[in-house]
Amino acid sequence: MSDMCPGIDIDIDHSILNGTLDGWSHLAKCKGYARLFFGKRAERPQARVRREGKAHELCQVCTVQPNCRAFARNNHEYGFWGDENEESRHDAGFTLSSPIGVRVTPIAYL
Repeated sequence: MSDMCPGIDIDIDHSILNGTLDGWSHLAKCKGYARLFFGKRAERPQARVRREGKAHELCQVCTVQPNCRAFARNNHEYGFWGDENEESRHDAGFTLSSPIGVRVTPIAYL
């Protein structure tokens, strides 16, 4: 069982823990389909559901899905990774560094 992703019984390519994708990304089915995995700014909810549905179809047949999911969880990624979106990762206990809608740049008061 993976130390980094409790409850997932897989052998993870440890290159993901160092933040490198070289170990598995060249095998990913999503190469060239970034528009399916990362939404446009101010994307409508219905469009997101359709986009993520198409991404889900690719993830279902991808052999590196567990590594992709672990990478996103451990690196607090945005987007659809390893058949999970941000909400799915949050529900699994993996939160984003800066949640969507939260200002990340401090406001300077004069």
